[in-house]
Amino acid sequence: MKISIKKHLFTLVFSLVPSLLTLTVSANPGYLPKPPHFNTKTDPENILKTYPLGIIKMQPALAHHGLPDKKIRLPNGMDGWVYTVGFVKTHKRYRLPSGETKDVMETDWGLGVRNFVLVFSDKERVVIDVVYKDDGNGIGVTAMELQYPRPARSVP
Repeated sequence: MKISIKKHLFTLVFSLVPSLLTLTVSANPGYLPKPPHFNTKTDPENILKTYPLGIIKMQPALAHHGLPDKKIRLPNGMDGWVYTVGFVKTHKRYRLPSGETKDVMETDWGLGVRNFVLVFSDKERVVIDVVYKDDGNGIGVTAMELQYPRPARSVP
């Protein structure tokens, strides 16, 4: 009886080992670079130059950056997630004409507000570009422009 228990335990352990190895391999599909955080302390140009394009999928982007402030459909038909940094949210209490009080979260838009838009490809659902726009001049800069600049034209 002792031998049959040992034999059964031996068979059970060796049948579990391949399935555990499969789980560990599937849990670690490969190295994903960590994208920079969107904040007011980091220079936007550095964020755009170092953001890994074509690698980060939607789920890791969501896990790293959190929920977007807004989801948009871009003019080219691609999906974009908007992250806004540099503003202050405050709780304010208002009294309605009926006498009821209402607590409201208000956003104070001051100087230094920055918008980052993650642009996702249609098929693979990976980040293919990051668009930056501040509240000052309204000019946007993209990660694609900074990482892959256009060749300089020579004037004949």
